Amino acid sequence: MFASAHAAAQGGFFGFTDDYSAGAGDLGTDSEARWRFALGAGLGAGPNFQGSDKYRVRPAPFVFAGYGRFFVGFGGAGVNLYRAPGWGFGAIVSPSGGRKEDVDQRLAGLGDVDRTVNLGFYGVTFTRRFLTRAVVYTDVGGEGQGSFARLDVLARFRVDERTRFFAGPGLGWGSRQYTQTYFGVTGEQAARSGFPEFQAGAGVNNLRFTAGANYRFAPDWNLISSLTASRLSGHAGNSPIVETRQQYGAFLSAIYLFR
Repeated sequence: MFASAHAAAQGGFFGFTDDYSAGAGDLGTDSEARWRFALGAGLGAGPNFQGSDKYRVRPAPFVFAGYGRFFVGFGGAGVNLYRAPGWGFGAIVSPSGGRKEDVDQRLAGLGDVDRTVNLGFYGVTFTRRFLTRAVVYTDVGGEGQGSFARLDVLARFRVDERTRFFAGPGLGWGSRQYTQTYFGVTGEQAARSGFPEFQAGAGVNNLRFTAGANYRFAPDWNLISSLTASRLSGHAGNSPIVETRQQYGAFLSAIYLFR
């Protein structure tokens, strides 16, 4: 779900499917404004919750539409506030999935984390070989879930006109509210769940490495896959809710790009 939920925020499917020879990809000039559509379907695999040692495989549909600076998809709706060859930044309003208590027996007594709406600001820079992206989200839906941020640096390798690979490190950061929401245990939750009370603070909460590939098997079809290995750190890693710090995710999707 990583690629599906956040790809729209980069204005070019994270740079995985853009035309490398074009230099700026979808972050072109306003004079090049045009409609862009993409539909896809695939599968995503990940832990039941952050810190779980059990995994689920779920459908991962992909929908994207954009015109000029504006875009919308499952990852939210946003606008590229500034675009230039090789870099840009913008804003996005994105839904949050929350967390259901009944998704895993270990969460019994902790209650649900309600869905909310996040306002984010992102920046991306890229060359033919490297892509750097950063995004910061803040809960504006009134659920008090704080803020979180992601930073990724990816190297990109083109084997031929059809096959490209990408790989690189990343990290995540959470505010005190965010970390307490997903990793903390209040006195009331402790009484219901049996976990000891745990007050979580702000800080880097995961370190990760992602690798994947994009294969164009037909003129308008791309097969995108990725694998991510991460490790929970800081207060998140020390949470009594966490069964294991090591977390893994996988994503595979076929995406059709409308010309």
